[in-house]
Amino acid sequence: MKSQSKYLGLLFIVVFLIVCLPFVSQGEIRDLSAQELKAMLDSNQPLFLLNPLSDIEFNEGHIPGSVNVPLHTMVQSKKMPKDLKTPIVTYCLSKK
Repeated sequence: MKSQSKYLGLLFIVVFLIVCLPFVSQGEIRDLSAQELKAMLDSNQPLFLLNPLSDIEFNEGHIPGSVNVPLHTMVQSKKMPKDLKTPIVTYCLSKK
């Protein structure tokens, strides 16, 4: 089961990179701390908070105001922002 989970995690990363790499030239990709994201949300600065997990995982818990666009639907999703200047902040499940 752990082996299958590792492969799914690796697959998720590969697909995410394939989907996101074309957008790298259009902006900056960087890591945000939880404090930086909170400051952005508190300042009401425009951003698109994207949760790419499955509907089930999203319903188990998510950041208020985030939009659920499962990774496998991202390319054809009508939920993605139309304005390419809107910062997209992506987060997903992390188990520590």
